[in-house]
Amino acid sequence: MRFRGNPALKWIFRGSIPLILLPLLWVGWIEAHSNFGVVQPERIFRSGQMPAKTLAQTIHEHGIKTVLNLRGVNETNSWYRDERDTTTHLGATQIDVNMSSCQWLSRDELKTLIRTLETCDYPLLIHCQWGSERTALISAFSELLRPGSTLEEARSQFTIRHLFVPVGDGKLMPYHLDAYEEWLRSQKLSHSPDVFRRWAFEAYESKSPSRDEWPYDPYPLRTVTRPDRTVEKIMGRQLPLKEPLRR
Repeated sequence: MRFRGNPALKWIFRGSIPLILLPLLWVGWIEAHSNFGVVQPERIFRSGQMPAKTLAQTIHEHGIKTVLNLRGVNETNSWYRDERDTTTHLGATQIDVNMSSCQWLSRDELKTLIRTLETCDYPLLIHCQWGSERTALISAFSELLRPGSTLEEARSQFTIRHLFVPVGDGKLMPYHLDAYEEWLRSQKLSHSPDVFRRWAFEAYESKSPSRDEWPYDPYPLRTVTRPDRTVEKIMGRQLPLKEPLRR
């Protein structure tokens, strides 16, 4: 591009190139590494969707025992089959939760996720598609369940380092933490793992949109595939049974 007669524009343009390229290179580097990060050293890790080879390397390197996939069961997609096969072949357990980044968690979803974090085998890898929004929320929950944790530490999972930007549908993910903090103030309580559990199991109310608004829930709340390929499902609300015909 030429700036005839205006050398100042030429130097402004040249000077702006690094300002444009550096963020793009930084984002590209993060994506090339599947947005991988450490939530709790040697215990909880987070990422975006990994290719099978990268997943295998991660399982080996960090001794992963459970992969928590927040994209749900997707049998028709190769990424899901490759992930499940890789995970179980290497002796780890695959847990699939069908979670949306543009909806509030339903009451049952929240309880299921808390129970999953409390009962799964560790070390744990949490991931969604990009590792920015859904992954950030569940990573924040894992922090809130850690003894001695703070709300600020949970909020730090929503960071530009992991490409979280509070715009679009995914911006409502940290609102769950806002709702928890508001409840703490209303109850004049301080955060602790037990208080967080109390809120999650007794006081949490989802907002719109959420699966609580659906007349029935066609998706499993959780699907667990173990290394021996046994599958366990926890279902949500299903279609009501039709009344028998009266004669």
